Amino acid sequence: DHVEKLEQDALKAVAFSQQRLQQQQQRLEQLLRYREDYANRHSDGPVTYGAMQLREFQRFMAQLDDTIEQQREVVRLAEREVEFKRQKWKLTRTRSDAMHKMIERINEQEQQQLQKREQRLMDEHALRQSGKNEG
Repeated sequence: DHVEKLEQDALKAVAFSQQRLQQQQQRLEQLLRYREDYANRHSDGPVTYGAMQLREFQRFMAQLDDTIEQQREVVRLAEREVEFKRQKWKLTRTRSDAMHKMIERINEQEQQQLQKREQRLMDEHALRQSGKNEG
C-alpha cells in the first residue's frame, strides 16, 4: 500500500534524524569534556607559562570555544530536523489513517449495497413464487 510505505519511510526518517542528533550531542559532550580536561591540565599555566605560551594557550582555548559553539549550533539544527521529521511523520500518519477510514467506509457502503441487492432479489423471487402458488 502506497500510503503505508510513505508512513514507514517517514518513520524511518524520524529514527535516522534522532540517531544523527544523538551522535551530534555525543560529539558536543566529548568536546566539552576535552575542554574541561585541557583547562584542568593547564590550570597552573598562567603562573608557569611565558607570555608566548600563555598566548598560545588562550588562542587554543578560544578556538576550542568556537568549535564548541559551532557544535552547539549543529545540535540545535539536528533537534529542529528531528522535530520537522516527526511532524512530517504525524501528518503522513494522519493521512494514512484518513485513507484507511475512507476505504473502510467505501467497503461498508459496498457491503450494504450488496446486501440490499441480495435482499431485493430474494424478495422478487419470493414474490414470483407466491404468484405461481396462487395461479
